[in-house]
Amino acid sequence: MSTPPVLADITKTCKDYEPQCIGDTQKALFYTGLALIAAGISGHIVSLVAFFVDQLGPKPEMKPVVRKDVCIEVPTEEENHRLLMKKLQERGGGADKALLDFLSSRPPAVPIIQETSKPEESSEINLLAFQFQPVEAIMELVTKKKVKQFQACLVVLFPVVVLIIIPYIQLWSLKFGISAVCSLVATLVFLLGSGKYEDHRSKGSPVTNVFRVLLASTLNMFKTCPSSSKLEQKNKNVEHFSHTLGLGLLDKAAIEDGTGNKRSWLVCTPEEVEDTKMVIRMIPIWITLIICGVVTSIGTTFFVEQANHMSYKFGRFNLPNSMLLFLYQTGKSQSKKMYTSISQKLEQRKAQYAAPAIGIALATFSAALCCILAAIVETRRLQVITDHGLIDKPDELVPMTVFWIVPQYFLLAVLDSFYESSVSPFLTENCPPSMQKYLVFLNPGLSGMGMVGSISSVYVAGRASRRNGKPWFQHSLNESRLDRYYWTLAGLSAVNLVWFAGWAMWYPYRIETSNAADEQNRSQATNQEEAGIAEHAEEATDIY
Repeated sequence: MSTPPVLADITKTCKDYEPQCIGDTQKALFYTGLALIAAGISGHIVSLVAFFVDQLGPKPEMKPVVRKDVCIEVPTEEENHRLLMKKLQERGGGADKALLDFLSSRPPAVPIIQETSKPEESSEINLLAFQFQPVEAIMELVTKKKVKQFQACLVVLFPVVVLIIIPYIQLWSLKFGISAVCSLVATLVFLLGSGKYEDHRSKGSPVTNVFRVLLASTLNMFKTCPSSSKLEQKNKNVEHFSHTLGLGLLDKAAIEDGTGNKRSWLVCTPEEVEDTKMVIRMIPIWITLIICGVVTSIGTTFFVEQANHMSYKFGRFNLPNSMLLFLYQTGKSQSKKMYTSISQKLEQRKAQYAAPAIGIALATFSAALCCILAAIVETRRLQVITDHGLIDKPDELVPMTVFWIVPQYFLLAVLDSFYESSVSPFLTENCPPSMQKYLVFLNPGLSGMGMVGSISSVYVAGRASRRNGKPWFQHSLNESRLDRYYWTLAGLSAVNLVWFAGWAMWYPYRIETSNAADEQNRSQATNQEEAGIAEHAEEATDIY
């Protein structure tokens, strides 16, 4: 609706795709549509995979599994004596014959099979691996549920075909029109199947519980706080519950009001209080992640603009512009291997809980180094521009090879790789179990806030630099002082590193026994049981 030909007759404007043909009405419609598209994409990212998990994923139920425990029934000495005397009385003959009859009639010790049941650990869908890959997540679920592969392929093939066709369409009204029609059809198809979807009733939002705890603790701030022993006693049946020190004001949210109502806006359970504490302790870490997002954003803005005006010649060959993207992806993959190696070494030392924090620290350190190198290279670039008189010629190619900015691209790849590899484990391992499905999407959310914050940082830096004379940001890069902006980001990243290091050392990490360790303990227990069975069997043989 915002394209010039659609409302030209109503707004009395021309129908050409020219700036003068775009009025205030078209601009208002365009920005409104842009906001709606952003809201739709956000809801799509958060809801799509979670919806498929509810419909096709494993159900959270406990299934009994038969476990066979073998034990040996061995008669006691008293039973042997009683049976032997009975045989002597019955036979009335010699002791040797009676003993022989007793041994032949007495059944040997046999293993008794005792069947016990234990709950089976339900398999979970790892949403962390599919934050930005919903198609792969859905295909994995479809494969597990053995849905018809032909239908699944059609679901994936259709958008791929549309994406291939749209770039060849010239009219913007037709491009947006096709997208709008596809979205409308998808909505109608989804609504047609609404009667067949499994409805999982909500058990209450853990996000709401955070606000309940904050409200209840504020209203009870003048009351006496319950002791740790009382809180532990109330939650003795809650798995993995332990009362933590610090943020003691929130403990007052668990004070009972005498009405017996244990779930209201005035009374919260100790478990809900501990979950709220965990969320509040993570807020300083979130600030660190936002700053990393600010540095990440300059890689797709200012770095690209610098590279577009540099020479891609390598000897006699002209390298493609995608060369930097290839080097970036290569550095990213190698950095991911580096993080995996660090995580494995820490796991061997039983300190794997610290791997995500170390990864975030390395990402923050890489951000500072990236900005320092970018500032040095930009200073060099401005010097070359001044020497060749290119300040007023923004479209001219700068006689400077693009390999000057390869190191900063590599450090940017290290930053993004460590960020993506460590932030998700940190959030999920240290957040309340009830909030894991929400914090999964906090990772791209924090990064997105950093990218939006980069726009604010440019505005603030421009306003601040205007006081000292010429602003840092002009209409072209040749006239701007990006080097000073990069130095500012380098200082901000250094402060961010110190900030994170301080909070990371203070942060109470959740240290849990790994599945491998549990499996090893169960294996050792099984071996001990088998050894005990063999020992009893030998004793039974000796008796008989």
